Amino acid sequence: MNTKNKKIIDQIKNGLILSCQVKKTDPLYLPGIIEKLVECGEWGDACGYRIDTPENIVKVRGITDKPIIGLWKINMETEDVFITPTMKEVDAVIEAGADIVAVDATDRLNSNGEKAYNIIPKIREKYPDILILADIRNAEEAKYALELGADMVAPTLYRFNENPKSTDSPVFEELVRIVEYCKDLGVVIMEGKIWTPDDAIKSLYLGAHAVVVGNAITRPHITTLKFTSLMNKLQRKIPLKY
Repeated sequence: MNTKNKKIIDQIKNGLILSCQVKKTDPLYLPGIIEKLVECGEWGDACGYRIDTPENIVKVRGITDKPIIGLWKINMETEDVFITPTMKEVDAVIEAGADIVAVDATDRLNSNGEKAYNIIPKIREKYPDILILADIRNAEEAKYALELGADMVAPTLYRFNENPKSTDSPVFEELVRIVEYCKDLGVVIMEGKIWTPDDAIKSLYLGAHAVVVGNAITRPHITTLKFTSLMNKLQRKIPLKY
């Protein structure tokens, strides 16, 4: 591993990587919002950022010199493999200034009928010095992705397992399995349903190198719903008296 990549991996160790992404249906889908979210991350001492689309990567690159995990979601509503699915998207993400390129590295088929993880050796051949983050569902896919040439893995796609134990809270059991499976092979990043600082600290304690947090910070309407849904359940069970 070259000196630059080692520095990036050291820079994010034990840190919070802020995922700054918004959907067109989000209340915060406004011009300049990604830049403002990153500015909030800079103020709050995030160690890096996970950013979707080349356009946004270029904008964020002008704000921070911290590591950027770049990706490009394509046909998210219609395709099983939608995170940087082809080399076309990889090229654009890297050209935009990403330090790390995130790809779907599951064994699902992309729109070309190929296993998603087959993109890893293609990236490694064309860009031998770029860091590759494999978004996976489980420990088996994590280990295989690292053996194919990825540098780091994250259970970003855990909820797409056939029978996920949870889609609303961190699945620490799978994190432990991934850490065990991937020992000495690469870096494990925790991502997925991290809602509190305690969740993040627990992830580090269980062996994660760094933690990605998105919805809990950058999509406040989702965080609001997280609170109200629990509070409304409580209210239905125990009528509040004033």
